[in-house]
Amino acid sequence: MTATDWIAQLILGGLRRRMTTVVMTMHRLGNGRAFTRLATSGIRLVYILAFVFIATATQAADRTFSIPFADLQAWSNSITISLENVTILGRSGVHPVADDCEMHFGARVEGYDGTPPGWVLEPMNVCVELFPGKKKYMKSDWLTFGDSIVNKKVTAIGVPRIWPEHLVGGNETSNPNHAVELHPLTKLVVGQRSFDFSKQVFAPDGFSGGLSEATALKLLDPDETEVTVTRSGDNVEIDLDAGRIGNFTTLSVTLLGDNIDERPDGYRLGGRVAVAKGKSATVAIVAAAGSAAFTLVKEFKSSGRATIRVDDALVLFSLNPKALVEAARNDARDVKVENPIQLILYGVNNK
Repeated sequence: MTATDWIAQLILGGLRRRMTTVVMTMHRLGNGRAFTRLATSGIRLVYILAFVFIATATQAADRTFSIPFADLQAWSNSITISLENVTILGRSGVHPVADDCEMHFGARVEGYDGTPPGWVLEPMNVCVELFPGKKKYMKSDWLTFGDSIVNKKVTAIGVPRIWPEHLVGGNETSNPNHAVELHPLTKLVVGQRSFDFSKQVFAPDGFSGGLSEATALKLLDPDETEVTVTRSGDNVEIDLDAGRIGNFTTLSVTLLGDNIDERPDGYRLGGRVAVAKGKSATVAIVAAAGSAAFTLVKEFKSSGRATIRVDDALVLFSLNPKALVEAARNDARDVKVENPIQLILYGVNNK
């Protein structure tokens, strides 16, 4: 929790207690019903003002969190990672396609020492894809599976996504306060059973992301967004200074063929996004093995072309672990991260 969030909640608690005292006092003095109605309206106003204050704090420019340096190094050397001894804390419902078509599993990872400590695992397209092994789609199959793994230890595999969208909030079991996710979740091992979700990673019809193109381009603009890191012992404190942030969006992205890193678990390559007339942002792009994006990048690599423009690409915002590691090698404070954004490519939106 940031200092601003803490102050906002302190103010809210103090005002709530003070207004409650006022209501009780006015009621004792007489005209109880009228005075209570007036004071209750005051309480509502206090809540509204406090909510606006807290919402503003949540949208504040600085979002600070920490991740162990060793974890960042490991994540920078692969597309997907495997986490063992993951305890599932809770599950969400199946989100409709207009929201993201996902399901969230809140989790705790044994030995992880980042702040905040939570994780969320997010398989894609559960609102349209059959549960593994089934021949007919039933949403209840996903819900039953989610219930069956709560409070169990699993091995989770997926793309590590670093993004401070939920540092503070409700802290529900399906969505604990977190800065890291496996998003997309590509595989889950429960006991002796293995569930492969990698082929579910594609752009579903009817979903173009929660961020408008204008907001996404502003977030990508290096003059609008800055990421700094400070190495402190074994941990790296990361600060994202930006306006509004979000998760998915649909963009036109130019893939660069000069340095494609092909691995068994996917591809990492460079990309460019035009953020304004005559101005572009350099980004890292990853595509997980088995996904629609993996096939797209594979075909691009085989073509031998220097670049290819992909219109209507469904991408998920993340910070680039490679860029964070490079900046964190410097022991100075508030080291600026060059080209900090990584886009996790899902596929092409057929809207």
